[in-house]
Amino acid sequence: MRIALDAMGGDLAPGVTVAGALEAAERGQRVLLVGDEAAIREELAEHQVGLPRGVQIRHASEVVEMDDAPRSALRRKKDSSLRLAFDLVRAGQADGVVTMGNSGAALAMGMFVSGRLDGVLRPAIAALVPQRDDPVVLLDVGANTECRPANLYQFAIMGTALAEAAFGLEEPTVGVLSNGEEEDKGTDLTRLSAALMAQDPRLRFVGYVEPGDLLEGRAHVVVTDGWTGNIALKTAEGVVAHTVGLVREAANSSLLGRAGAALFRPALRRALAHLDHAEYGGGLLLGIDACAVIGHGRSDARAVANALAFADRLAGERLLQRMRQRLEAGLVRTGRGDGDG
Repeated sequence: MRIALDAMGGDLAPGVTVAGALEAAERGQRVLLVGDEAAIREELAEHQVGLPRGVQIRHASEVVEMDDAPRSALRRKKDSSLRLAFDLVRAGQADGVVTMGNSGAALAMGMFVSGRLDGVLRPAIAALVPQRDDPVVLLDVGANTECRPANLYQFAIMGTALAEAAFGLEEPTVGVLSNGEEEDKGTDLTRLSAALMAQDPRLRFVGYVEPGDLLEGRAHVVVTDGWTGNIALKTAEGVVAHTVGLVREAANSSLLGRAGAALFRPALRRALAHLDHAEYGGGLLLGIDACAVIGHGRSDARAVANALAFADRLAGERLLQRMRQRLEAGLVRTGRGDGDG
């Protein structure tokens, strides 16, 4: 696979993006560095290396900044590194896109350049919530603040295809995020969405999933609207970061604490490795006709390299074909079933 990397996207680009591409190249990956060629070559010089085998540069004269409005970026920055990365996929010159930049602009570029997969009502952003075993696929986490049951049902289909391709799961379980496990809990949206999923024998639907169970593996795929999903994701990330901070503070509070921390550190690192979002480098933009990984704006080089590896794996595992097949067999498509209107 050949992955187009938005070399100018993110708070720390192009330093970390070029470093991540170099790390990926050492693993044998093929990467297209898309961005300001002079800036990219300057970063290569900092690493005292030339252009590695398998890495090519595609020049783009503009950069989508983190605070650019998505529509403005789409209309005014037609030669941006982000847009060119999607153009390369559409032209068949790349098999996937990785960006650590503006997620709203990435969604807009993906929708406009790549277009939606046939039958998709609305694309979604899927996050990988780390836990003890395979991460939980949580979607939507920001693309759609208001949803209909048909949207959540399709999110379940797309999330199932992602879980299959990313983690090799044969029958991923699916749940709906709610405030309790009982069927009478939740809202009209969650109840109607659950009813749709329960009707589809191709989905292994397990019912409602409470927020506290996200890290416990009750379901491989958990669906919700983008507003709720974004809050759930940021809350989980905040709790993990706060807990880690409290542990560090306690460990450094006394001589005895520091001695105990030294003994406990290897086990703690192994435990926290399960909660490391950088292991896969980012989440996925699902529902467009491109395999697109969107990482954190402050990602380091390791996260960029892992995002490239993740995009490579998903393209190789035919993520888009899996989604097309599942969407074609689904109960809800544009103009049929519950619809979006």
